[in-house]
Amino acid sequence: MQATQATVTVLYYDAPVGLIMHNAVLNGLSLSESGRVMIPASFRNGKSIIAVLEGECKILNSLGERVFAQANIG
Repeated sequence: MQATQATVTVLYYDAPVGLIMHNAVLNGLSLSESGRVMIPASFRNGKSIIAVLEGECKILNSLGERVFAQANIG
C-alpha cells in the first residue's frame, strides 16, 4: 500500500534571479495518482525550485555558499 501523504525538503532560489539557495521542509503533502508530490501553488509562487528531496534533509553545504561568505567578509 502506497502512502497518501509525504514529507519533502525543497531546495529553491527566489525567482527570477535569486543568488542564495533556500530550503524548506513541507509536511503532509498529497501525492498524485502517479506518486508525484503535489507542491502547493502558494509555495511555488516566486521560487525557482531546483530539487525535491524525500523526507526532512539537513543541508550541510551548497554550491556557492563559501564563495558568497568570503565575498561578504573581504
